[in-house]
Amino acid sequence: MRAAPACALVLVLVLVLAGAPAAAAADPAEAALAARDAYVSPRVLGSAAAPAERELAEVAAAMADAGRPVKLAVVLGPTGAPSLPAYARRLVRTLEYEGTLLVTRARGPVVAVGSRPTADMTVQMRAARIGAHANQVERLTAAAALVVPPPPDERGELLRPALGLLAVAALGGGWAAAVGAGRAARGRRRRAAEARARARVRLDALRAHAGALLRRPGLPPGERAHVEAALGAYADAVSALRETDDAERIAALDPPVAAALVGLEGVAERVGAPHPRGDIFAGLCAVDPSHGPAGATAPVGDRPDAPVCGGCAEAAAGGARLVPRRIPAGAGGLPFTAAAEPV
Repeated sequence: MRAAPACALVLVLVLVLAGAPAAAAADPAEAALAARDAYVSPRVLGSAAAPAERELAEVAAAMADAGRPVKLAVVLGPTGAPSLPAYARRLVRTLEYEGTLLVTRARGPVVAVGSRPTADMTVQMRAARIGAHANQVERLTAAAALVVPPPPDERGELLRPALGLLAVAALGGGWAAAVGAGRAARGRRRRAAEARARARVRLDALRAHAGALLRRPGLPPGERAHVEAALGAYADAVSALRETDDAERIAALDPPVAAALVGLEGVAERVGAPHPRGDIFAGLCAVDPSHGPAGATAPVGDRPDAPVCGGCAEAAAGGARLVPRRIPAGAGGLPFTAAAEPV
């Protein structure tokens, strides 16, 4: 008489064990991206995952507002797929996503899947050396500004106002107020994302100048202290950047960065080293200032002899077409040099 309950227990255990692999194989990125446009694995960035995800969500929202829908993800690895490109393609199919999906890991390149040919986007990102960014948020932001296609042609733009007027007529002023509030919120997100990208590239340049001076042989202790103070200002600005999503507060970080640059120029002049002379990107790689000082020249974009780092010079010699890092701006993007002047 006790055999039936025992059999039932065995059946339950079998069913549980049979379901265990599926549960273990569940992909947290897939679940997250089904509900939102950004995901950062805590197993990659630990306690920094949440603020990093907020930054990526801000970038994605701003790009969506500009008619360039994108999903951005930092993942531990290609869960259930043989490679990161295969994983990204599977995610797009599973999510039935019509925008552009960009995925990266702790280290390495960004994989992009969307309406543009993947091969074209990959070549473009390799030329810009997107994978050289150590910071995953910067890597995805730079890649998105570079490869996500602009909005559709003007026909769709012409239809939107007409549809908007019909909706207002049908639903009344309350709906119009809601639309206005939504537009204002989208504008704030876009401005914050653009200000953040601008601040990041300037901070990358500041760090590159400071690093070059610290590596200079025989740097006197007193001058080293000035360089370390500039790096302290850099660290403070990076920390503050992570804690705000307000464009005006982000812009307020610029004066300390400019002051730190002036301090580095003083050190460079006193020790006889090259210095930027007011241009924060002077002397740095024209592909990306985070690459550090330029020591060679190569074609970059429409410049036939731009200053580049050794890695970019080697890539150009191997046939790569170099393009400068871009920062989000409106419906498109601009070369990072657009951020040369302080706000």
